[in-house]
Amino acid sequence: PFQDRVALAYLLFRVLDTVEDAPFTDRELQQSQFATMRNFLRVQPTAAELARFCNAFPPQITEGERALLGDPGRLLEDAYALPPAVRKAMFYAMDRMALGMAAYARRPMPLRLVDLEDVTRYCCFVAGLVGEMLTELWAFDSSAPAPRFALAYHFGLFLQKVNILKDQDEDEAAGRFLVPDHTALCASLGADARGALAYLQALPPSERGYRTFCAWALMMGLVTVAQLDQPRQSRRAQTQELLARTAEIACDNAALGRQFVELMPELPPVEPQHPKMKPESGTWFRNMLLAPLSDAELAAIGI
Repeated sequence: PFQDRVALAYLLFRVLDTVEDAPFTDRELQQSQFATMRNFLRVQPTAAELARFCNAFPPQITEGERALLGDPGRLLEDAYALPPAVRKAMFYAMDRMALGMAAYARRPMPLRLVDLEDVTRYCCFVAGLVGEMLTELWAFDSSAPAPRFALAYHFGLFLQKVNILKDQDEDEAAGRFLVPDHTALCASLGADARGALAYLQALPPSERGYRTFCAWALMMGLVTVAQLDQPRQSRRAQTQELLARTAEIACDNAALGRQFVELMPELPPVEPQHPKMKPESGTWFRNMLLAPLSDAELAAIGI
């Protein structure tokens, strides 16, 4: 069940990503699409409502996104058929993600994140919430204690920051300036990567499937960081070797720790930064994210 629930959640999150990424010329329409998606999480939509939602996207969305929007009603049907507690965890994360995405979409264009804390806030909405949800979904089928939510947020932040760094040129060509300080962003990866490793190692050794899923993401992220300054090229053979090697040691915490050290590149030292003013207040951020984190845990991830 966990595997199917994760697959379903990722597809629904990707529909929400399409609302954020699509080249809307009418920003009010984009905000309406965020609100509509949130309404779909409260009341199962009709076929007519789904058709209006899908037809409101600009024609320039990609072929893959168009295919995803071919029948989102089937995804929502599956979601509404889930046990209530499972559906609540999935929809609760998605609803808060939509609120965060909508807030950043309201900012003046082109979008510019103002400092590292702003990057971290954005990553909490688009990736930290995914880590929180995955942990909750996993816990429904396990009697073992779940990893701490703070570690789940570190994991999500690590992967999202790597994506932001990897895709910087493409994002800026599209008018999204998400890297206010390249050195500071790279420096912040160390704490997040260590938190991701701690999350992985906190999972019971018997959970081979989920541990492999997490280990693949972490180790691929480390390799991507090491290759950020290298030309883009296919590394299929090396990737297959890394995935196979990682799967073999997925339940061995000591071996995972050694592989982590082996793959972790040297990062710049962390320099203290004074947060800059942002369009949204710190209180707004906490009230929208509603993360199950203490002030100390928020501070540890950079808030």
